[in-house]
Amino acid sequence: MAGDIFSGLFDDASLFPPASLAMPDAVAGHLRHQQAWYGDMSGPFVCADTKITQLSAALTAANVAELDLALVLPGGADSLDAAADAVFADPRLRLRAVEVPVDRQAANTEVAVARLVARLDETPLVGATAFAEIPAAQLNSDAVHALSEHRYLAKLRTGGVTAEAFPDEPTLARCLILLADQRLAFKCTAGLHHAVRHRAADTGFEHHGFLNVLLAVVAALEGSDVPDVAGVLADQDANRVARGVSELTPDAAAGARSLFTSFGTCSTDEPVTDLVTLGLVSKG
Repeated sequence: MAGDIFSGLFDDASLFPPASLAMPDAVAGHLRHQQAWYGDMSGPFVCADTKITQLSAALTAANVAELDLALVLPGGADSLDAAADAVFADPRLRLRAVEVPVDRQAANTEVAVARLVARLDETPLVGATAFAEIPAAQLNSDAVHALSEHRYLAKLRTGGVTAEAFPDEPTLARCLILLADQRLAFKCTAGLHHAVRHRAADTGFEHHGFLNVLLAVVAALEGSDVPDVAGVLADQDANRVARGVSELTPDAAAGARSLFTSFGTCSTDEPVTDLVTLGLVSKG
């Protein structure tokens, strides 16, 4: 099938675990992805606010004229102003997205989202998209509505370095249905190392597949309930999942990607290789 459905799907998070590349290596890898035959699938470079100085130095060393940046604030919104100033001080950095977690110390999800929304409203982002990271188990319709009202998007954590960091299928399905109901776009981060749902041989963790997520969004948009969407997320039959993606109508594919904007991957080579192996894209 045409690769348009995968355009900009892979945000380059190679600085983050498990890859945890050194900055020069991460920048070099990002440039390679951007210039490769699959370059249109490669999204912005994901970098924490604490490493902007390192990033600027690496761009100078590599003689890079410009770079699309997704800025992550692991410490929360308190560092937003200083981080934005640091990015805007380097004209080579084109801020495309800001990703901020809600305050987990807040009394409840509604309070946490309200605080973050107010903080984002105070900071000029010059057209960059703002993503609010809300724990999957805490996402609810009020939070989705609050983000939508202010034109901010959601960020879902789909994995990490512990088994507990991976939401189970019903939890993720419920989130996707909430987002689809209110047509709020989102990105995912962590855990989507491969195209299809699988158990990692080294850790034993159950990983969601990014193609499963794509098909689950289609199902949510079609009005499927939590058990049905969870079933799509749980499917480990690679041929069946690939066939489902290849048979999507242009409208269904566009609708799904209008919600599922991208996901952060620490190794862009892995998802690209999966898509080639499954026959969904080719170098030609």
